[in-house]
Amino acid sequence: MKVLFVDIDSLRPDHLGCYGYGRETSPTIDAIAANGVRFDRCFVSDAPCLPSRTALATCRHGLNSGVVTHHGEGQRYDEPGDGHDPDANRMLAFRHLAEHGVYTASVSQFSQRHLAYHFGASFQESIMPTATAGGPAIEDCSDVTPVAQSWLERHAADDDWFLHVNYWDVHHPYLGVEEFLDPVRESGPAQEWPDEAAINDQQGMTGVRCADLWPTPGQYGPDWLDSYDWSMPESIADRSDLEGLVDGYDASIRRVDAEIATLLETLERLGIREETAVIVTADHGEAFGEHGIYAEHAFPHPACQQVPLIVSWPGVTDDAEGEATDAQVYQFDLVPSICELADVPIPKGWDARRLTPALRGDPFEGREYLVSGHGIYTYGRAVYRDRWMYVRLLHPGVFSHPGLYNDPTLPNNGLELLHDLEADPHMTRNLVGSNPERTAEMRGLLDRWLVSHVTEEWHERQPVETRGRDPLARTASVGPYLYVDPDALLKWYRDHDRSDEQIESLARTITSFPTGNRT
Repeated sequence: MKVLFVDIDSLRPDHLGCYGYGRETSPTIDAIAANGVRFDRCFVSDAPCLPSRTALATCRHGLNSGVVTHHGEGQRYDEPGDGHDPDANRMLAFRHLAEHGVYTASVSQFSQRHLAYHFGASFQESIMPTATAGGPAIEDCSDVTPVAQSWLERHAADDDWFLHVNYWDVHHPYLGVEEFLDPVRESGPAQEWPDEAAINDQQGMTGVRCADLWPTPGQYGPDWLDSYDWSMPESIADRSDLEGLVDGYDASIRRVDAEIATLLETLERLGIREETAVIVTADHGEAFGEHGIYAEHAFPHPACQQVPLIVSWPGVTDDAEGEATDAQVYQFDLVPSICELADVPIPKGWDARRLTPALRGDPFEGREYLVSGHGIYTYGRAVYRDRWMYVRLLHPGVFSHPGLYNDPTLPNNGLELLHDLEADPHMTRNLVGSNPERTAEMRGLLDRWLVSHVTEEWHERQPVETRGRDPLARTASVGPYLYVDPDALLKWYRDHDRSDEQIESLARTITSFPTGNRT
């Protein structure tokens, strides 16, 4: 078994040709999908970066692993046995593969960027492609691909390996994309929504990475942006600002797609392409107007939590080439399938379930509903069932949108949202007040899920003073303020003549919700 696992930051599926996008952003990924199976309703169990990849590496929800955000208590991986129980090590998915004869390696800066040493430690070989990590200017796909190629060249003759390759470049601020801008622009127009009316409607909201104000003060300053032609806007005032963002995002996808082509060419040159499974997925997506957020992963919604999952596996997906399934799955459901195909036993402690039948083209129903957590900028969970999506915000951060969420005129102050994704795919109408029956049904699903996923083992591991408390709820008690200071934003509003309504709304949020330690 040889597996090349391509993990792309911030990649939403609906900007790929194989998922129906009109622009030519992904010819290589599209070709992989044409030779494999595409999952159209794949979600991460926890978002964004650190919670998502921890879930992948542990096959457990953040509720059980303890990793639900990027900072503080909510970023600490709670390994069963405190790292001293050999049986507990099976909880780390890639280590489990290694213990059963699959050589595992990762080419990624991720562990250093997010201090996620449990992720890197789960691989036998964890390779940082450069000597530094953490900034957009120093983590470039052109550094990653040669390291991955070198690894493939050294291991081409080996059997039973799993190589994880991570590309960060699709994450904002979309640098190094100049040569790819014209090809994507010429291949078709940018997405039609949000239109001018929707953008205008979003101007009265509060927050950062939103229509009214994109940057967080002090972030992405001129020191390193001076050497690049691409820059982020100060706000999304009209369609031209949106199209500039989307052009940069799409060009970044096209750039990474070219790097994947280089990896596939390397497999061909080494004579192992036809015996190597290729998987393409992401840690999370990126919003472009949904809930008023732009070029950021800041809210529990499909723009952030839905990810591509494409699997082309010679000898496994042959009878299902080019097929797609709309069965709902978690991304980590792929891992027990890899175990099954590698004749590796599946640990009982995982939350993940096999999706192998879908890979073979056999009948596959997937999960009845999904629950996905979210842990930066806002804290909350979304429930996805059929056409319906329900959101419970535990902390709205600095975000509010009149008539949509975090609005005291709405039921439950707008901290619950209900959307009909078929009738309203851009989630512009909150139906909590107009559809109380469906709201109660979805609310009940989340409540029962929370109870059923708090295991006795998890309960016993918690400190007595926090025993029985959801780690996302505990983390919400200090606020999602790693990337934005609410007091500084309120001062900025006052200094820049924002409306009385915006100032009052942000001040109300700061007063009503915990702010904790914002260091």
